[in-house]
Amino acid sequence: MDDTDYAFRRGRGEYERLIDQAEIFGPLTERMLRGAGIGAGMHVLDIGCGAGDVSFLVSALVGPEGSVTGVDVDGDAIALAGQRRAARGITNVSFRQADARYLDPGRLFDAAVGRFVLMFMHDPTEALRLFAERVRPGGILAFCEQAASVTATSAAQQPALAALLALFTSVFQRSGAWPDIGTELHSRMRDAGLQPCPRPLAEFVLHPAHDTLTYRRWAQFARSMLPKIVEYGLGTEEEIRHSVEHDLRDELLAATGLVPLSWLMISQWARFPAQ
Repeated sequence: MDDTDYAFRRGRGEYERLIDQAEIFGPLTERMLRGAGIGAGMHVLDIGCGAGDVSFLVSALVGPEGSVTGVDVDGDAIALAGQRRAARGITNVSFRQADARYLDPGRLFDAAVGRFVLMFMHDPTEALRLFAERVRPGGILAFCEQAASVTATSAAQQPALAALLALFTSVFQRSGAWPDIGTELHSRMRDAGLQPCPRPLAEFVLHPAHDTLTYRRWAQFARSMLPKIVEYGLGTEEEIRHSVEHDLRDELLAATGLVPLSWLMISQWARFPAQ
């Protein structure tokens, strides 16, 4: 799926980051799914499912009469998702390794959903058109993406965190990803022939600065991005490790308020017009 130069590592460490991240964005994602109309008995396609967390959220909403099919191009992530599904005893979810844009023709889904998916695609509008081909007329497409140009941190108050967030955005841009795709979801859905809801959700996730979760979130992000940071000439390994293990840690431990665990997150959904 990542026809951009994927900005993160592959492998177990990255999957752990994604699982931790899913805990942070679970409530936001559930609000999107409910707002979009995902409910009991629906059959849903989860695009770019990774380790399976969005699929598991959807499975609870659609219930035993519904189903979820999670797809991802990363076979190792799919294997992990299957192991996690079995451990939880979830029976209405299946996983397969595939690019959702080019699924074999088959039954149509009631909805297609995704989180942090469109930002890694070369042409997000065309991707939406292709996803819509797997959804029945009148069905739902719902996506949660970021708007990295909008942050809830200040360089004056948290200079180390602000510098890291700016660095991460630069890596996304160099990789060919779309770090501000959240702000474009409405127009891209419209251009793809969909009928977008005029009232998307827009949220920041904030957390106490000194809590270990806050440091872990951004430290994991930096470690997973480190190879691309070095490859793109945006910093050395020594510089990044010092920024994370000293500057960021000291800054967060000394802070007393809330700091962001995310950029602005925008959740947008649309209907595939009935024929």
